[in-house]
Amino acid sequence: MTSIAELPSEARCRRIIHKLILGETLRCPRCLGALRHGATYYWCKPCRRKVYPKALTWLYGMKLSYRQLVVLIWAWQCKLPPGSVRAFTGLSYVTIARWAWRFRKNLPVDETMLEGVVEVDEAFFGKLRYDNQRLVLGMLERHSRRLKLVVITDRDQDTLEALLLKHVATTSQVCTDGWSSYADIGYYGYDHFTCNHSEWEFGITNLIESTWSQAKRQLRRMYGKIDTHKYLEAFMREWESRHNFPNLFENPTDYLQVCLVPR
Repeated sequence: MTSIAELPSEARCRRIIHKLILGETLRCPRCLGALRHGATYYWCKPCRRKVYPKALTWLYGMKLSYRQLVVLIWAWQCKLPPGSVRAFTGLSYVTIARWAWRFRKNLPVDETMLEGVVEVDEAFFGKLRYDNQRLVLGMLERHSRRLKLVVITDRDQDTLEALLLKHVATTSQVCTDGWSSYADIGYYGYDHFTCNHSEWEFGITNLIESTWSQAKRQLRRMYGKIDTHKYLEAFMREWESRHNFPNLFENPTDYLQVCLVPR
């Protein structure tokens, strides 16, 4: 699906999502018996049980049509602003934003460690004067563009070193700015390179600096501003997934196949 013109019908969207939840053969999740299709549910004859596919996943309680759900996923994947989505769906801004945050919440977590040449930097999101500012540590693997983003409370040495050890292999080459908290990471085995931002040296951290610019621009474009204490971690999780799992953002079916797992 590359445009809204290719959107499947409501019946087709419902059939696709039900097969993703129950399997291609539409089996009962309890006894694996064949299901019979009812008006709004499936009926399992062996265990005499009604099966509501949406109730088995985080779609439980959804009031959208299946077609509207697919449109919202596609618009979120394409990073369309809420105003554009509202124009062709007729849904409210609140509904569009709520489902976008739900899509982010159910993204998979990448547990693999970064290695090779890794650029590391921190960035502030939000305004300090409104008590709405939080700090994010970013780690980017240069050759693959894989990314780790972690919301942190401070830039102390213990905090940064613990996160580096958790997410970056100790055989890696780490490129940072001249912040003093990074001064001793060489003792853990890292090959450490630094640049002085106060003297306009940015070469070895260009990619992670570019990531901050793109993320902040997208956040302003989508929402203007957000409550960083409530939503920033979910947004960072999305931005990390766009780098680490690009296949999840190619079409709605790919996203649902991975993220719409039965509870």
